[in-house]
Amino acid sequence: MHFRYSLVAALGGGLMWASFDPIDMSALALPALILLALATHGRSVWAGFTAGTVWGLAFFLPLISWAWTAVGEPLPWAALSLFQALFIGVTGGLWAGLSRVKTIPGALLGAVAFAGIEVIRTNWPWGGFPWGMVAYSQVGTPLLRTAPYLSAVGVTALTVFLALLLASALRSLYRGPRLAGMVTSLAVVGVIGLCLFIPLSVRGYDTLTVGWVQGGPDRGEHDETRALNVTLRHEAETTKLLADTEIDVLLWPESASDRDIRVDEEAAEIVRRVSLGAGVPLLLGTQEYVDEGRYNDYALVVDGELVDHYSKSRPVPFGEYIPMREFFAQITDAVDQVSTDMLAGEGPAVLDVPVAGSSITVAVPICFEIAVDTVVQDAVRAGGDALIVPVNSASFGSSAESEQQLEQTVFRAVEHSRAAVQVSTEGVSGVVMPNGTVIDVSQKQVAASGSATIPLRDTLTPAARFGHIYRGAAVGGVLLALVWAISSRKDRP
Repeated sequence: MHFRYSLVAALGGGLMWASFDPIDMSALALPALILLALATHGRSVWAGFTAGTVWGLAFFLPLISWAWTAVGEPLPWAALSLFQALFIGVTGGLWAGLSRVKTIPGALLGAVAFAGIEVIRTNWPWGGFPWGMVAYSQVGTPLLRTAPYLSAVGVTALTVFLALLLASALRSLYRGPRLAGMVTSLAVVGVIGLCLFIPLSVRGYDTLTVGWVQGGPDRGEHDETRALNVTLRHEAETTKLLADTEIDVLLWPESASDRDIRVDEEAAEIVRRVSLGAGVPLLLGTQEYVDEGRYNDYALVVDGELVDHYSKSRPVPFGEYIPMREFFAQITDAVDQVSTDMLAGEGPAVLDVPVAGSSITVAVPICFEIAVDTVVQDAVRAGGDALIVPVNSASFGSSAESEQQLEQTVFRAVEHSRAAVQVSTEGVSGVVMPNGTVIDVSQKQVAASGSATIPLRDTLTPAARFGHIYRGAAVGGVLLALVWAISSRKDRP
C-alpha cells in the first residue's frame, strides 16, 4: 500500500518536472499536483510527509540536474535536491492533516500552505533557492495572465488551489456524489478559461532600441587568457551587429569581462574600444576583487568610461560563495571550486542609462536574481521601466538551465508588465514583451546578436505594489493551515 502511494507521488513529481524545460508541457503541472493530493489524502502526517518528499525528489532531481554538470560531481546536486524535496514533504504532511477539512476550505488552506512553504523555501536558508516555483510552470497557460495581479506567490496558490479542487472532483466522480465532482470540474475549467480574457498591455510611454550580444563559448582552459577571449568574442559579435543596426543601448551579458575593467588594462581597452565605436551606452558584466572576496557587477560604460554599476545583492550559496566553508569542506572538496567568495552588494538592482539627452532607469537583476521575488520587485519599484537580465550559462553546458531561466524572465515580464531582455554569454538570449510574447530568441552555445525596440512602462502592477504583502500572508497561511490541521485531527472520532 505504501509503495503504491509512493509510486503515485513519484509520477506526480515527474510530471511537474515535465512542465518545465526541457519538456516544457505547462499543462502537466495540474495533474502533477493532483497526484500529490491523491497520494497524501486521508493518510497519516508521516505518510504524507514521505509522499511529499518522494514527489519533491522526482521533481527536483531532474529539474536541477545542471547542478551536477556545473560542479562535476553528484553529491552537491543530490544534497540540494533532497533539501528542496523536504519542503515538499512538509507540505505533504500538512495536506494529510487537512484531509478532513471540507472541500473548498481545505483546498484553500492547502493552496496557501503550499505557497507559503514555497516562500520559505525560496528565501531560507542563506537566501533560499527560488528554482522550481510552481508559478514558473504556468508560463504556457492562461493562468500566467493573473501574474500582474497575484504575483508569483499568488499564481502558485491559484494553480495549487485549482489542482486540489480537481483532486476532490476526481474522488467525487469515483466514490460519489458524482454531480458535485462534475460541477467542481466544470468550475475549474471555467476559471482557467476566464483567465484568457484578462488583458495584458504592451504600450509604453516611450520606446528603447536595444542591441544584445551573445559572444558564444570559448573552448580554452579556465585561465586568464580564456577570460579575455570571452570579451574578445563579444567584441567580434558586436562588430557584426553594428554593421547595419542602429541602437540606443548595447547589452552584454554577465561575465562578459571576468577581468575587472577598472584595473585590467587589456580588458579595459577592449571595452573602451567597443563603447567608443558603438557611440551608445554599454552595459556589461564584470568582476571587482577586494580583500574580502569579489563582487559580481553589472556596469554602465559611457564614452569609454565606467560611470556606474550594480553589484549582485543575492549571491548563490554554494555556487558563488560557500557558507560555513570549514564545515562543508569536511564533507566534499567541491567547495574548493569556489575559491573566492562572492560578496553581496547593496541597493536595488537598477541603473540610470543616458539616452538621447535624458535618463532611463532599467532594472538589472543579475542571472539567478531574476528568480528572486524581492530583487525584481524592489528594482521595479525603484523605477525600473524595463528588465535587463544578464546571465552567464558557461558552466551548464547543453542543459536546460538557460531555458528555465528564460521562463522566469517571461514570468517576470508579465508579472511586472515590463519588457525584458535576457542576454547570455552562451546560453539562451531572448527579448520578451510585457505580455509575455518572446519576439527574439537565440540558440545555445553559439555566438549571436540582435536588436529590438521595446516599450518602456512606468505603471506599477498590483504584484509590484503588494507582492511583499502577498508573501507575508502566504507564510501566515502556513501557520493557519497547521493549526487547522491539528484541530481537525483532534476532532476525529
